[in-house]
Amino acid sequence: NCTKKHGTALRGLIAEGYLSRDCSKSIDGFLETVHDLPIHALLSPDEQLRDMISKIHPSIRKFVFTASVRHHAERCLDALG
Repeated sequence: NCTKKHGTALRGLIAEGYLSRDCSKSIDGFLETVHDLPIHALLSPDEQLRDMISKIHPSIRKFVFTASVRHHAERCLDALG
C-alpha cells in the first residue's frame, strides 16, 4: 500500500516510479482525478460552522490547513457554505 509505505498515495506513486516528480502534468492529472468527487452530494451546508466562523473578528486572518490541493479545499468550503 503506497499510503502506508510512503505516507501519501502521491508520494508512493512517485517513489515506486508510477509518476515522475519532474512531470507536473502527470502529478496535476493525478490530483485532478482523485479529487473529482461530487462534493455537494457528499457535504451539506453547515450553518453552525458558518456562524461560528463569522463570529471571529474580521481583522483576524483565517486559514484552512489541509493535506489536499487548494482547489479541492475551496470546493469543500463552498459546499459547507
